[in-house]
Formats: sequence, C-alpha cells, structure tokens
Amino acid sequence: MSAYQELDAFKACHQLTLAVHRLAERLEDLWAAALCASSRIARGSGFRNRRMFAACVDRTLSALSEISYYLDMGYAMGLIAKDEHQEIESLGGRALFYSMKLVMSLAGGGPNETGPPS
Repeated sequence: MSAYQELDAFKACHQLTLAVHRLAERLEDLWAAALCASSRIARGSGFRNRRMFAACVDRTLSALSEISYYLDMGYAMGLIAKDEHQEIESLGGRALFYSMKLVMSLAGGGPNETGPPS
C-alpha cells in the first residue's frame, strides 16, 4: 500500500482533525472521533491486503458520521459558534468525499492485491 500521508482521504481527515482539535476542550468526544478518522486510514495503509485496508477506511466513514453528529449537537447546545460549525462541516464533507473515493478504489481490486489504491 502507498504511504498514507499521500492519500487525499488521509489529508482531508487530517485537516479535519486539526480543525476539530481547536474545539477539543469543549467537546472531548468530537476530538476522539476526528482522531479516529485519520488514524484508521493510517492503520489501514499498513496492511498488505486491500480488503483489510478497505475495512479500516470503512471505520473512518463511521467516525466521520460521529463527527457530524457531535458537531450538530455542539452547535445546538451553543458550544460551537456558527463559523466553527461551518468550517468543520465543510472539512468533514471533504474528508467524506475522499474517504468514499478511497474505499471504492480499494473495493475494485482483488482481496490479496498489495499494490497502491488507484
């Protein structure tokens, strides 16, 4: 598998993680979900099996759903300002787009392929 730092899905999740970190003191669970999104891609890239990598990216998609929920709840509770909500929501959408692209590219190969995702 290719280095995870080069994957668009990781870059987008990492940017989301950095933005969420600014809110960490107010919403600890949001921080944990954001960290999970990036770390699952990093973990998956270490597997030499596309199916295992895809399973890790699938967990990233779950974490991104959690982030969306925590973000909406934080905003509804007045813990997150409108501009912060919009920034994180935008970064989350970008991370979701690239993560979906990555999981689809991984699903296209055979289960034992060891080459980088297309």
